Amino acid sequence: MKKIVKRLSGWKHLCLLITVLVFLAGCGAGKTLVMKPPEMKVRVSSVDISEEIPTVNVPEDVRTKFQEKLNHLLYKEGTFKKGSDLKIKYRFIQYDPGNQFTRWFSGGIGNAGEGSLTIEVKYFDATGKELSTIHTEGKIQSGFFGGSFDFALEKAAREIVEYTKNSFQ
Repeated sequence: MKKIVKRLSGWKHLCLLITVLVFLAGCGAGKTLVMKPPEMKVRVSSVDISEEIPTVNVPEDVRTKFQEKLNHLLYKEGTFKKGSDLKIKYRFIQYDPGNQFTRWFSGGIGNAGEGSLTIEVKYFDATGKELSTIHTEGKIQSGFFGGSFDFALEKAAREIVEYTKNSFQ
């Protein structure tokens, strides 16, 4: 009986620690708006990704990190391979890194210092016909340590991958 109580006590501490770390680190959120849904279900096994010229000023390191996250999620964690069955072209259409100091200073209260980005994603078949268009948003909200904008990049990339899986797999 003491072992069970001790084990439960350990789980309580672990849950509390995880909750506190999430609160302190800040968190990201993402959402997707479907601007043009696919007319019919298309199944593909290979995907090609390319970035188009952004409509807003986005630092090169942010663009590179996003490309790396998207590649990792689509090819390594996803079930797609590199190829040309489906072409994905994306571009940044909104970018606001927010203010990490303000997020830190507000200590997780409200949306002070919040950062966000919006990415337009277009899907094309192998012939170049546009199949779908979405706008994906990633946000970094307040956190005690200010959070990293990488959370917003990760959320936006995950939103794109989920939409791609749901619509083209």
